[in-house]
Amino acid sequence: MREDFNDNYNALDEEGSSIDIMAIVKRLWNKRKYIIIITSCFMVVGLLFAVLSRPVYKSSCTFVPQMASGRSTSASALAALAGMSTFDMEGGSTLSPLIYPQLLENADLLRELLYTEIHFEEWDEPVTLFDYYTNPDYQKKSIFPYIFTYTYGWPLVLLSRLMSIGHAVQQEEIASVSEDSTTSVSRINYFSEDEFDCIGTIKSKISIDIDKNDGFLELSCVMDEKLAAAELCETVFNLMDKYITVFKIEKASQTLEYVLGRYEEVHLDYQKKQMALAEFNDANRGTLSATAQTRRDQLLAEYNLAFSTFSDISKKRMQAEMQVKEDQPVLSVVKSIVVPNKPSNSRLKKLIIFTLLGGVLAVGSVIGFDFLKKQGAKWPEWWSLDEENAILPEDEKQKKA
Repeated sequence: MREDFNDNYNALDEEGSSIDIMAIVKRLWNKRKYIIIITSCFMVVGLLFAVLSRPVYKSSCTFVPQMASGRSTSASALAALAGMSTFDMEGGSTLSPLIYPQLLENADLLRELLYTEIHFEEWDEPVTLFDYYTNPDYQKKSIFPYIFTYTYGWPLVLLSRLMSIGHAVQQEEIASVSEDSTTSVSRINYFSEDEFDCIGTIKSKISIDIDKNDGFLELSCVMDEKLAAAELCETVFNLMDKYITVFKIEKASQTLEYVLGRYEEVHLDYQKKQMALAEFNDANRGTLSATAQTRRDQLLAEYNLAFSTFSDISKKRMQAEMQVKEDQPVLSVVKSIVVPNKPSNSRLKKLIIFTLLGGVLAVGSVIGFDFLKKQGAKWPEWWSLDEENAILPEDEKQKKA
């Protein structure tokens, strides 16, 4: 029987140019019991995972950031045909949408998001995300996380602990340096160990997808509750709008602040020169001597210079204010945020995925074990090219022999 199998189950023909599909199908049919057992085990695991895991709700919104107004449509079409991103054709005055995902690494934004209050269905009062993920009173009880943590997840737990220890040491070094020299590390942000872990959890629930050809951005947030998912999405969108606005108009705002400072000085000087000329004219009305005329010409020249300077700085102030408004980015919402009705992690989908994964692994293991055995490998010892004894233990094989 083994000789017949070896003759029919050669993966390659004598010329090595094709695969004997029928022989492989026949072999898989002969090993159907093994495949069914492995697939059934994965199906049971998938069923437990689907039943015990928490539902996850996903809320998203699609928006378009400010684009360059002078961009040519034909040029964009040619760039798209050439496989180029139209973002590369943006003018220097416009922020590229590629910067939006980087906002999720902004420490100030993350800190503000960390202490944002979100409404949850189980509690009447809103709860900050930091309290929700660190306070045991707000944690939902589920047996599946404990099963996963103390079985397959223990390497991840160990790695997380080691990273937390390293992060704590690093933060202590930063704190000690900041005590010695506050000016040199004024831009360094400090997070506690709980804040650091909570930020990692929050970031894993937020994603931004970019359509480089059309310029659309999709912000997605997932949470254990439908209302919390929608509120988190809205909060992240508002914070991104806030920080991108600050970042975009920072230079224009600094210019405006400088112009406003100079405007107040020039305006005050102009008023002084104007009042001095008016007082001199009132005091010397009708009796203007040569000395008084010279003094009046001097005051008039100073007044004209002050007026010219004040007129120029007024124009610059108006231009700076217009530049701030012009540079302010506009996020046009294409798809608004909606409270989801159904969880995004379908239980049926989980069951199907685990079942398909088990079937693929079972089929792959049959082909792989057969290949190893045909190459003369002794591992696995319980595997046999004889399909009748392939999945029998060694003692039963001896009894049958």
